Amino acid sequence: MASNAGASARVPETPVRNSGLPTELKATPHAVGTAIISENISTLGVQVDDLREWITRDIKNFKKCEADEMLQQLLEMCTDSSQSLPPSQKSALLGTSIEAVMKLCNDEDGVPRKFKQHLTEFCNVKSEKSSYPHFVQAANTALVELRKVCVAGIPDFKDDEETDIRFHVNDPSYIYQEHQGRKSGRKPDVVVVSRQTEEEHKKSTTDHDNLQWAQVRTTLEFKRSKSLPPLLPTYNKDYVVPTAQQYMDYMKETNAPAKATDLMPAAGAGQPSHNKANEPQNIPMLLRSSKRGSDHLAPNEPPNIKRPKQDEEEEGEEKGMKEPKKLNAIVQNGLYAAEMFAAHIARQHVISFIVNNDIIYLWWFDRQHTIQCAGINFILDLPRFMVLLFIMQRMGYKQWGLHPLFEPEPEYTGEIIVEYEEDNGNLNKQGQDKRKSQKKHVDLTLNLKSPERKTHFGLRGRATTVFPVKSKALSALPRRPHSLNESTEFVAKLFWPEEARRSEPEILEEVYKIANEEDDVMGHVPDMVWFHKFEETSTAIIRKALGIDDTGSRVLYIIVFRKLDPITTLSGDEFLLAWWEVVKCHRALWKKGVHHRDVSPSNLMGYRLHGRFWSVLNDFDLSSIIQIMSSTKDAPRGLERTGTVPFMALDLLTPKAIMGDVEHVYRHDAESFIWVLTWICLRYDHGKLLRKNRPLDEWLTVDAIRCYEKKLAFLGRLLEMNPTPSHQKNFEVAKPCLAVIFTYTNPFVAFPADEEAVFDLWLKSHVLKSDVLKDVTVDNSLSGQ
Repeated sequence: MASNAGASARVPETPVRNSGLPTELKATPHAVGTAIISENISTLGVQVDDLREWITRDIKNFKKCEADEMLQQLLEMCTDSSQSLPPSQKSALLGTSIEAVMKLCNDEDGVPRKFKQHLTEFCNVKSEKSSYPHFVQAANTALVELRKVCVAGIPDFKDDEETDIRFHVNDPSYIYQEHQGRKSGRKPDVVVVSRQTEEEHKKSTTDHDNLQWAQVRTTLEFKRSKSLPPLLPTYNKDYVVPTAQQYMDYMKETNAPAKATDLMPAAGAGQPSHNKANEPQNIPMLLRSSKRGSDHLAPNEPPNIKRPKQDEEEEGEEKGMKEPKKLNAIVQNGLYAAEMFAAHIARQHVISFIVNNDIIYLWWFDRQHTIQCAGINFILDLPRFMVLLFIMQRMGYKQWGLHPLFEPEPEYTGEIIVEYEEDNGNLNKQGQDKRKSQKKHVDLTLNLKSPERKTHFGLRGRATTVFPVKSKALSALPRRPHSLNESTEFVAKLFWPEEARRSEPEILEEVYKIANEEDDVMGHVPDMVWFHKFEETSTAIIRKALGIDDTGSRVLYIIVFRKLDPITTLSGDEFLLAWWEVVKCHRALWKKGVHHRDVSPSNLMGYRLHGRFWSVLNDFDLSSIIQIMSSTKDAPRGLERTGTVPFMALDLLTPKAIMGDVEHVYRHDAESFIWVLTWICLRYDHGKLLRKNRPLDEWLTVDAIRCYEKKLAFLGRLLEMNPTPSHQKNFEVAKPCLAVIFTYTNPFVAFPADEEAVFDLWLKSHVLKSDVLKDVTVDNSLSGQ
């Protein structure tokens, strides 16, 4: 049930599934795949193209489903029913649909079908690029014929912008998109757009009239490697794709042990569960290959993939942007899906296609993982291909994945109204404690064109998007006791956490309790104004329908906060004081059992109050709540690996940690604060990220083991490092802190067992020697306002 987290709202507990974790460890798992970097493109300074290998990791271990199962599910999505159909009705609906298109496939009325002529021409061409127009003409001609097809339960064809679609040859044109100030340019072979979009595009003659990703419903990536058979004279519904052609294989798992440089860390809470069949038992888990079990444990780092030689075709340049070497079709397909996700703030799923010779493969992407549908041979199994086209023609925005509230149509920018139910806790007439539901409404005006909007480029994981919002209803709410932030500006955070874990709103409620007791926390945590969980967006829904394991399912949340500004905008003394206050806030929360575990520049924010900058430890959706146990034996082990790789402690970047044998303790977060301080001192000048000659860029694109090596090398040449002019004094604080880290790289030097000793020796003793903080006493007198 969705709830309001306003001034007086009770935040319900999110049910915890049997995830195999200790029940006392309530954590939101780490972002997987691209999510770890792509949410921080502007802050970290990573290039969009650097995410290519991360996309590869996202799509590598896809799930599989049969073609008929997917067609049944898509047909059900097109029906008017809001309830799931029983399996018998789904099967009957598919059977009826195949019968309805059979007349077109077999020319039963004696009229030759033009789309079959175009398919014949598609089969006869020899090169891939020359096949695009014939396929597009075949598909578009078939769509015209399908307008007349009627299937009970499926809406009839409508001549409107939403459902009247066209296939369109896009190559060699580029489609461009901005990602937090970084530009990408890609050229999918064929795209599907609305009729109106295609007609307007045909009239354009200039480069700036290229298609936009928000206009693209789906993409088709082609591969041609052999001669194709001719169409059959007649068709029936019983064709079965040969087993060898059912699925596209990519990066098959092997039993060969991985090299140290190929190791990938588990990126979430929980312990890995592996299929041990056919695996050598003498190779430790997580060190065999890059294979992973539970999807919420997928690796954070991009794998080192050697591309096939035949795929290394150069594709030229356009407008000064060089297209990368030709990638495997599955990776290209994943990149296009990521662009389609990025073009919308709350797209629930993306459906795309790969046409490999005479077989079309449907791919389903959502924030949990990728599903590949068994291929449909559109030459030998023409009826099922026609059903697929029929489905695509009857799919509206919602079926293509657009959220009907946030985007009833592409690029919608008006006001939205979120309706939800809130328990009032009243007793019924019999005195029983049955909570009554009361419908409430929250208005939100989204500012999606703001330069402060934080977008996401990727496939799996939290997929966080942040943007400014206005709301009359939320502006009328009083500030809560823990809040010192007087800002009247709000930002909305849309993201996809795992359903099985404690929600960020619940974790924040625990944080607020601590804030009311601890001066170091009061005013230094984000102010959550309201939140809502969109139950109907659960990624478990389609997996249950397809018979796929839904462990690790995700659901869409929105949280509205009072606005904060990045700490990276600060310089000099003001920055160091703000950084130190976040360190103290983090320490106070850790002692009270709230472990943040994702210290990074993006999560250090703040606001101004009476001219003074109050720093904030932000983003608690990866945090854990450690409940005090009567027995230390039952306490959580803390082996869940979370963090953003460039800022993770060295100890967490080792093979032992990757195997899940290193407990995440306070000193790891303390070390992360030191790396963050160093990062900002070397890469930011007067609040701006350096545009060129930035040190440490390589930390963003390497795996855990190599990042460990690069950090060690950095420590060895620390005296050669030059901070930016605005952080000269702050780097003098960072250097002795880094020296402490270097000391403990010696395997014969034991880490302090006492957390307070770590805080004092690693951080406090060096920070308070600074001229800036030597005599500074933080004034928390405003906390009583």
